[in-house]
Amino acid sequence: MSSQAYAPYRGCGIAVHVTVVKSHALGGACRRFRVSWTVSLPGETQQKLANFPEQFDFLTEQEAFRYGENRAHTFIDSVLCVPAQGPGLQTRIHK
Repeated sequence: MSSQAYAPYRGCGIAVHVTVVKSHALGGACRRFRVSWTVSLPGETQQKLANFPEQFDFLTEQEAFRYGENRAHTFIDSVLCVPAQGPGLQTRIHK
């Protein structure tokens, strides 16, 4: 498994993990890549806010990393656009 940590996005940490899987096709076995991504709370890299494995296979490792980073950004944006009920993620990010 390969992993990459990205620069904080809106205060949250992002890590993307890519694993190689064998896939069967008409021409035989081929290599594909699966991705999962993790978002951690601001200033607390050990406390995970979300961890999602994606259901898609990618042709290249770079495509998988790019997709994982973009999905993590979308998740963070969607969490921040929902009004907070009491102290929550928005409060922690905007300290």
